[in-house]
Amino acid sequence: MDVVKEVKLLKYQMSLMKHMINAEEHPFFMFAIDHEFEEDQVKAFLKILGVFSCRIYGENISIWYQNDQLFSQFNLPLDKLYALEQPTLEELKSVVAKIFYQEFELEYLLCSLKKQCIQMEVCDFFLQRLKTDLK
Repeated sequence: MDVVKEVKLLKYQMSLMKHMINAEEHPFFMFAIDHEFEEDQVKAFLKILGVFSCRIYGENISIWYQNDQLFSQFNLPLDKLYALEQPTLEELKSVVAKIFYQEFELEYLLCSLKKQCIQMEVCDFFLQRLKTDLK
C-alpha cells in the first residue's frame, strides 16, 4: 500500500474511533485526538502534571515523575521544572507552549483533564489561578 493510501486509511480509522469513544468519559483523549498530540507530548505533559502536584503539596518530586530524557526533547528547563516552589500559571503556559507547539484554550485543556479524573487537584489549582487572572 502506498503512503497516500495509508494516510487516508489512518484518517478514516481515526474518524471511526472518534465516533466510538465516549467524549463524556474521555474528554482529554478526545482533546488529544482533535489537536493531533503525539504520544511523547501526552506522556511528557502528564508527567509534568505529576511534578506540579508534588510541588503544589510541597512534596519531594517522585522519581516516577522525573524523566529528563523525555522532557529534554521539548527544551524544558529541568532546574525550574524540579524547583521546590509552587508552579505558576505562567510556567504552565510556557510548558504547554513548548510541548504542544500550538495555542488552544488552556481552560478547556484543564477541564478535559479534570473531567477524565487526571490530576484533578492540579487542574483545580490552575483553574483557580485562571479565574483570578481574568479578574
